[in-house]
Amino acid sequence: MEALPRTTIKINGFSLQRPKLAPIFTAIVLVSLLALMFVWSRIHAINLEYDISGLERQVRMGHQQIKQLKLEAAYLSRDTRIETLARKELELRTPASGQVIRID
Repeated sequence: MEALPRTTIKINGFSLQRPKLAPIFTAIVLVSLLALMFVWSRIHAINLEYDISGLERQVRMGHQQIKQLKLEAAYLSRDTRIETLARKELELRTPASGQVIRID
């Protein structure tokens, strides 16, 4: 295969040559790759922001659930409630004076 000779056009002493396309294509490819990398990084950052916001929402819900469980534990551990349940459901009663033994 023979290479085609380069043609040079001369007009009034000014010469025009067909530009070499390889450097132009290389520049276009590099600029395109840089643009794609920038777009990918922005999309990745946005996805991470969505993930962070979802995790923050889960943390808030967890804190709210902890508060509710603490309130429920405080309600269920009231002495009057436990005494009422012991008397009604377990049929327990206050011990007589001779039933209490103190160990020192």
